[in-house]
Parts: sequence; structure tokens; C-alpha cells
Amino acid sequence: MSQRLVLFSRYILTMDKPQPIEDGFVLLHGSRILQVGKRKELYFLPSVRLLDLGDTILMPGFINAHCHLDFTNLKGRVRCRGGFREWLRKMAVKTRGTSPSEFRKAVQKGVQESADYGTTTLCDISTSWESYRLLRGSGLRAFVFFEMIDLGKPSPKAYFRQFQERLRVLVHEAPPTPTCRWGLSPHTPFTVSKELLELAGKYVGTHRDIPTTVHMGESREEWRYFRKGSGPMANRIRALNPDWNIPRHTTPVQYLNECGWLPKLDLGVHLNTVDRRDMALLAKNRITVVHCPGSHEYFGHPPFRYGPLRGHRVPVCLGTDSLASNKALSLFREMRIFKKNQPQVQAEEILSMVTVKPAQALGLGHQLGRIKPGYLADLIGIPLSQRKGPKAADPFDQVLRYRGKVSFAMVQGEPRLRLT
Repeated sequence: MSQRLVLFSRYILTMDKPQPIEDGFVLLHGSRILQVGKRKELYFLPSVRLLDLGDTILMPGFINAHCHLDFTNLKGRVRCRGGFREWLRKMAVKTRGTSPSEFRKAVQKGVQESADYGTTTLCDISTSWESYRLLRGSGLRAFVFFEMIDLGKPSPKAYFRQFQERLRVLVHEAPPTPTCRWGLSPHTPFTVSKELLELAGKYVGTHRDIPTTVHMGESREEWRYFRKGSGPMANRIRALNPDWNIPRHTTPVQYLNECGWLPKLDLGVHLNTVDRRDMALLAKNRITVVHCPGSHEYFGHPPFRYGPLRGHRVPVCLGTDSLASNKALSLFREMRIFKKNQPQVQAEEILSMVTVKPAQALGLGHQLGRIKPGYLADLIGIPLSQRKGPKAADPFDQVLRYRGKVSFAMVQGEPRLRLT
């Protein structure tokens, strides 16, 4: 029988109640939370271990809803000159020139940096497929989305047969675990053929427990491609595959809806270019949007339409994207940039974008994202600020301003980090 553990902390941000718990405790049994409250309310039982975190703000572990650990070692090495389409071309060249061992080193480095900055669950888009085994044994919680791209491939059917066989062998050798699952990621609606989208859609339709994610509506070039069937992106795609079906008079969201993919989609990544009809479709299909503020700033994409999306009741959560287009795998930084661009949004709401909302999007809203009895014990802590002033006194504001590494981390009830 697992021993019970009590954590004490100066503040606990449960994300289940509007006010922080001051001088509180969390009682754990194995991987689950049993009780949460004020220290004075705790009834001490025999065979209970005690861990006092002192002047710490304890909160749910962060969920990074979108990252590319494969590209951790590309920080500062792929300049955005010549537009987004040209950056994608450069990334394709870098990817083809990277060996499996180099990908593994990048993933390991990315896992460590993510953990240092409080991420306990990673949603990783795996181009190389190297991250799955590594994340499976990393001690973090992970969803690994295997990427599909058939632009330039002669046969979507042959591509998908090979994809399925590769997946079958990998999952047979390394089955999913309680902390590591796999999913599918058709790369974008302009790099995946309509035929492959249909094949993958049928597969997901018969395997309803598979999480899914797609990049879409990221750039002005992509918007022009779907609206007019022209521009640098269309020209590049025609050069790679003259027979490629280039749509017109639509949007990335509406195109995926026509392909039958929106009802199957969990996470829609970026969506920097959306109109009212797009937002209505996202809401109707209960798709969660993943915004990556650091990457968005790097490319200078169109302003993110958080207010209208919120008005349509489309959930929004945050991700880091990759270090090829960002400075850090830190959700603290993503929250700060989001607050800078959306100053009207309260700190507690922003914190929900890396806890409650991504947990709900992944189908784990009843297990992750809150500090609540029955939930999984994925927790992190940061040192309480010693600064004075009204904002300094608010623990939620302190979280958004925090720039360091976490002082405490726990996944599945197992402590991963405690700095003294």
C-alpha cells in the first residue's frame, strides 16, 4: 500500500477555487490527491510523511499544448528571412540533414528544459518519431503526436500504409503507459493531401481514443493560399508536386471541415487568421485552439484574435512551439507575452490556459489541471516573491512575472525536483 504524503505550502493555487489557499496542505496517496485545505484543518494520521515547502506557491503542473522537441537544438539557427514559406523550406532542409542520434539529443535537452520551467505534461509533435520512447521513460506525462506529411510523395495510399506499419511496430514494442500516449498530427492542410486526410480521418473514426492535432491558419501566406490559390506558398507547392490539388475561395478551417476533419480534431494549433465562420465551426466542433505567443512574436503573424474567439466560446490554451522559432521552452514566458499582448485578461484566466483548459482538451479535465481530491498529483512550486506592493501580494500575478526555474515538481505523485 502506498504511503501517504502531505505537502505544506504558503500558497496553493488550486485552479478549482477563485481564491488561493494561504498556509495550506495537499494530502496525497500514491498518484492521487486525497484532500486539500488549510494547514489548521489537517487531521494527522499515522504513517504519513510530511514535506514542508515553506514560502512556496504550489500549483498544478503546466501542460505544454504544443511543442516540437525534435528541433530543440535549432535555437537561433533558422532565420526568418524571406517570409514564412521560406522559413518552412529551410526547416525541411535542416530536418533532412539531422540524424536519429541528433534528434534524440535534442529531445533529451528539450525534456530537461521543459521540466526545469514547470511543464509536467508535453504535447509533442514528433517528426522523427524519436521522442516517443524517450518521453515514455522520462518521468513526465506526454502525448506524442506522430506527424504526417505527404507533399511530394507519389501515393497517399502507399504513404499511409507505411505510416500504419511503422506505427504498429513501434506501439507493439513500446505500448502506451499511464503517463505516455500517442496521437496523430496531419502537419497542415496544405502539406497533407486531401486523400491522406480522408484515409487518416477514417482511421481516427475507428480508433476514437486517439488524440489529434493540426497546424492551421498560421500565416498570411497560408491564408492567401486557401483564399486565392496563389502566392509564394502555392508556387512552391506546384514546384514540388504539379498535380497537387490547390483549393480556392476557402480557409484552412473550412477546408478541413469539408474534408470531414473538424469533428475528429482536438487541438487546432495557431489559427492566427480566422474569420467569423471559422470561429463558429471551431466552437461547433469543440476544438481547442493552441496559441504560441513566443513563436507568434518571432514571425510577426497577424494579431491573435483572443477576444472574438472567447466570444464564440472557443477554448484557448498555450504552447511553446519549437526553439527554432522561440527563445525558451518556458510556459512562464508564454504567459508573460500573452499578458503583454492581451493586458485586459486576468492572471488567473491566463494560468488556466496552461492547466485547466489543455487538460480538458486532452480529455483529462477530470484528472489534470487542478489541485482537487481525486485528481492526479502533477504539481509544481515556485518561490514566493519578497517584493512589496499590491501586485506582489497576488500569487497569480507572481506566477506570471516569474522568470526562474521551478523549485518543486511532481508527476503522478512522484517528486521530480526539489531545490533547497
